[in-house]
Amino acid sequence: MKVGDLVRCAPDVCGDENAVGIVMRVDPQHYGSNTAYKVSHVERGKCIRSDMVDFIGVSADGIRDRVLVLWGDDVGWEYRESTELEVISEGR
Repeated sequence: MKVGDLVRCAPDVCGDENAVGIVMRVDPQHYGSNTAYKVSHVERGKCIRSDMVDFIGVSADGIRDRVLVLWGDDVGWEYRESTELEVISEGR
């Protein structure tokens, strides 16, 4: 995804499938991380403390870009995560 691409919001995220916009800015690696501190074995109903971490694993979503979109309808400017958008056509 790059500046000038025509995008639409994913139907499962926005609900409005007809919303189409143009990418105006991409802030790379704005959200998330690649790794996370995790606890492998915790009994049900027990408290989790910060000293119980026993491994570092891969995070669920990874690193995502923040994208500024100019929507064609009355919404105007809006920041969205890159995973929430689908590229319809490539820009220059």
